[in-house]
Amino acid sequence: MKLKEFRVKNSLTQQEVASIINKTAVAYSYYESGRNEPDLTSLKTLANYYHTTIDNLVDFNVPYLIDKSTLTQAQQNLFEKIKNLSDTNCKRASDFIDGILVAEDEKDQIIQKFKRNE
Repeated sequence: MKLKEFRVKNSLTQQEVASIINKTAVAYSYYESGRNEPDLTSLKTLANYYHTTIDNLVDFNVPYLIDKSTLTQAQQNLFEKIKNLSDTNCKRASDFIDGILVAEDEKDQIIQKFKRNE
């Protein structure tokens, strides 16, 4: 389980996380150490708190899901907008993003070319 990783990343103590899930600090420490497993209610609460999935908390990789905890706020906002687009507009957005990526790549190539000529 990645409970400790999420706790540390969010600068929380075991006591603070235990309070969030209404458990004792000792009970929570057992979850982190693998001595005991958290109940479903605790996992749901933690997944919601950390803005991730239960699968990610328990280190079960589902490759076709997107874990929003790995995205910046701007990326999360864009993702929410994309979910509401029609297929036609998704294609347009994808083409636009491809154009941005190509432009960035070309810009980097030009910069490298000028650096080599210095």
